[in-house]
Amino acid sequence: MGTERISRRGFLGKAGRTGAALAAVTSLGGTRHVLGANDKIVLGLIGCGGRGTQLMRLTLQNDPNVTVAGVCDVYQRRRLNAKELAQSEPRDFADHRKLLEMKEIDAVIIATPDHMHCPQTHAAIDAGKDVYVEKPLTYSIEEGVRLIQAVRASGRIVQVGMQRRSAPMCIEAKKLIDQGILGNVTLVRAQWYWNIPPMDKNVKVEGDFDWDLFLGSAPKRPFDPLRAIQWVWFWDYSGGVVTGQGVHLLDLVQWFMGKGTPLSAVMEGGSYVVGGECPDVFSASYQYDGFTASWILSYNNSFDNGWKVTFHGTEGTLVIGEPIFAEGETGYRIYKEPWRDVKNRTPIYKSEEGLPTEPHIANWLECIRARKEPNAPVEVGHTAAAPCHLANLAYRHKTVARLDKECTKVTLGT
Repeated sequence: MGTERISRRGFLGKAGRTGAALAAVTSLGGTRHVLGANDKIVLGLIGCGGRGTQLMRLTLQNDPNVTVAGVCDVYQRRRLNAKELAQSEPRDFADHRKLLEMKEIDAVIIATPDHMHCPQTHAAIDAGKDVYVEKPLTYSIEEGVRLIQAVRASGRIVQVGMQRRSAPMCIEAKKLIDQGILGNVTLVRAQWYWNIPPMDKNVKVEGDFDWDLFLGSAPKRPFDPLRAIQWVWFWDYSGGVVTGQGVHLLDLVQWFMGKGTPLSAVMEGGSYVVGGECPDVFSASYQYDGFTASWILSYNNSFDNGWKVTFHGTEGTLVIGEPIFAEGETGYRIYKEPWRDVKNRTPIYKSEEGLPTEPHIANWLECIRARKEPNAPVEVGHTAAAPCHLANLAYRHKTVARLDKECTKVTLGT
């Protein structure tokens, strides 16, 4: 696949901002033996919505030595759908703890609401399972610190669902930046534009739905179909699209720049069209060590539709994402400075590789078999989510939010 290995120690060294609190380490895999490439892996799926079933299908399509023995969702309709798609006869559960009791399951995919990612990952590693957990890894920065310690003490393989870490185009662009082709990068702009309709306030839940299991440790309240289906727009269960999309792009910023997590953040925005608690339009600004970054999103307008990150350097500019041309290719382009010269408006490097999820899943399965470090381990999941949480705290408290150098604590106020 052309992917490069990202070691946990190497990542922490390059980030330079994750301290001793995150450094509890044991050897990967504990006593589990190294599997051969053709050895069977038995999966469980926890969270049977659109993303969860997509990950399950991609896994089955791309590795004939994977089978599914159990599926779990609090919503009966979804888990029965997943059961039909599993190409086997898996058991189905409402409670993830029942699925994790199945001794034959080697690993689980977790694609539940955000507030359940960490608790269910803790439960999975406690049960001796390897994990592919969807992004964002955490609901808070403090959760990330605790989860890193737990994963490293367990020896389990945990891959966070940030597929850019396994995408050939991103790995290639990262190498070019490391070679200094952009010079000194002082500004990075991350953006995401979509146009989606307002939430359907009359949404219905059809069939059994275990509301208590859905809530988990979230505040107790009467059953609400809108929250059950559109949970991503409510603070009790999610950081909204600030975290849901931000982890992808801000991880790209931090990975490419190699200077750790932000020192501070501010954010403005609002819920203008979608109708949830979390903003559907926002503009966040970050101060990093040696450069400034912005993270801007609108779900009310599709101009330049999709995601894009632009790195502005003294010697050149890198544009990577979906809408880099009117034709809509996914890939990257690098332009020399000064761009105002007509000759520099032709990119000196370009790629149209696209952004598949399959290499990321394949990397996870490979690492399960070989007991090796995956491309997006828990440390990456934690530090990718941290700037998103920081911006949300700044937004909700209407102040500046600051992050310590170890990426463990936030302080509010000027």
